[in-house]
Amino acid sequence: MKKPLLIILLLLIFIISGISFLVVKSSRDVVSAFGKMDEALQQKNYSVQKNNDSLLALIENEELLVKALRVDSITTSFKEYIESIKQEMLGEKDPQNYELMGEPNTIFFTGNGFSEKGKEFVEKIDQLRETLLIMAETSELKSEITNALSTGQVRDRDGRRRDWLMFNFKDFPLVASITKLTQMQSDVTSIESSIFLGYIEK
Repeated sequence: MKKPLLIILLLLIFIISGISFLVVKSSRDVVSAFGKMDEALQQKNYSVQKNNDSLLALIENEELLVKALRVDSITTSFKEYIESIKQEMLGEKDPQNYELMGEPNTIFFTGNGFSEKGKEFVEKIDQLRETLLIMAETSELKSEITNALSTGQVRDRDGRRRDWLMFNFKDFPLVASITKLTQMQSDVTSIESSIFLGYIEK
């Protein structure tokens, strides 16, 4: 092999190795950022939930207390359901394994569209939204619930209408999907807080 060709090959190997290193580092940085975001959301959710427990004790109206306990029951059940999905997504995966956490989430999808789990997930959100709307006392709170738990079509950056589940979860890294689910748990806890405050003020 001629010396110039050998030098070129060595340079190519060096460049490819450098690119590979940057890709891995970038993947790790992304996973780390999502991981920190997820931890922050979990901390927030824990704090708001503790506050909700205190608010529940302040509701004096017996009829509203019954409604509040119902809200607490259904939101707790929903958040536990979301937690079970996160655990199913993770399986035996190590959250610090950057390669595995960077893989796309497939639990909600099949080659032909939505999996049964994906359909169930959307149905659970719809059921929770409609139940909480009945429990809400004000139009502002109803809007908060509708916005946080909407599963209707959304517009992408190009203005095209996209299915909600596809838009939010299709082809996203596993770590991003888990963080979105934690955000949903946090949103539901915040809605619960707003409902309780509304009951206290009545």
